Amino acid sequence: MKVLMISIDKGLLGKGQLGDVVERHQEYARNVSQLDIIVFCSKGFEPYKISPNSTAYPTNSSRKLRYACDAKKIGKKLFKENQYDLIVTQEPFLTGLVGVCLKKKFGAKLLVHLHGDFKGLFFWLAKLLVLPKADGIRVMSQGQMEKLSQYKEKVRVISTPVDLEKYQRTENREQRTEIRDQRTEIRDQRTEIREQKTENRIVLHVGRDDKVKDYKSLLKAFGLVKQKLANVRLVKVLGGKEFSKAVKEYSGNDLKVDVYPKTDHKSLVNFYHQAEVVVLSSTSESFGKVLVEANACGKPVVSTATTGAKEIIQDGYNGYLVPIGDYQALADKIIYLLNNPQKAKELGENGRKLVKEKFSNNTAQIIKFWNDLIFKN
Repeated sequence: MKVLMISIDKGLLGKGQLGDVVERHQEYARNVSQLDIIVFCSKGFEPYKISPNSTAYPTNSSRKLRYACDAKKIGKKLFKENQYDLIVTQEPFLTGLVGVCLKKKFGAKLLVHLHGDFKGLFFWLAKLLVLPKADGIRVMSQGQMEKLSQYKEKVRVISTPVDLEKYQRTENREQRTEIRDQRTEIRDQRTEIREQKTENRIVLHVGRDDKVKDYKSLLKAFGLVKQKLANVRLVKVLGGKEFSKAVKEYSGNDLKVDVYPKTDHKSLVNFYHQAEVVVLSSTSESFGKVLVEANACGKPVVSTATTGAKEIIQDGYNGYLVPIGDYQALADKIIYLLNNPQKAKELGENGRKLVKEKFSNNTAQIIKFWNDLIFKN
């Protein structure tokens, strides 16, 4: 089985990967004869060898308007060298349109992923131009599937694979990472977290730098937390321009925010284990892998009630759900868990059990979907 992916994740080019994206695709490649990936990006990248039978090819576009055209050109070249059986696109918009064009020309099956909780004009266009042409559609949650009832025979709910064993470790002093001043460099990308004292209890946010994360609500909520509890620190992992902009615009009291723009997977696990509470303030999430990872580390979670979060959190069992945009409710739940460590521990342990039962390294399900599309349709 030969597979061609079309992606927007620059981490697949070996630079600045978010979490375990390269490792996940190495696992996919182990299950097929060939896996090649076209990645939308600006100039400055080189092809990246993910594994012996998998390479990521950058579009190296002069501007964003060229992404789709450049990807189509590369796709045609790759198809002439390797007759792929399946095209997989990361989203139903630009990568989806490229997939439709390549399917029409070369006759391969087309699988479209919906990693985001899409809506509005672009989603309407996707349902008009892309999804009807797809042979299969993969969504991350049941909530997403319900929005695609007209395509129910094509759709499967398969969330992003999470290797839970990587997050479930016994803490000891050697593994603990010290969360230092914001200006401290992370040597060799290996952050060592030392045991945190009560004056530095950590509220953790992990996620790509994106407006959809609603940093304004996150900072307002944490500002309210600081009014009640002085000995708390907000740690933002994978912060960038959007988060920095929100911090500058914030007009409240001293936040005590530590920002880590980059981290490796081992350090990420350490961040989770040192947190008291893991929080998401997003306006939209198709799944919320961060919530699964936090629960796998035995940590309670507080999140806005996005489509993805509702798939993961059983309110009051492994965490709490609050209305989207309600920073007061977000703060109230964070304060409650910080003031009630036994309850926090209970929710974290419940979360550890829940994700083990409900979520797993579901690579096998993804590969089976690929096989079903190629050989059964």
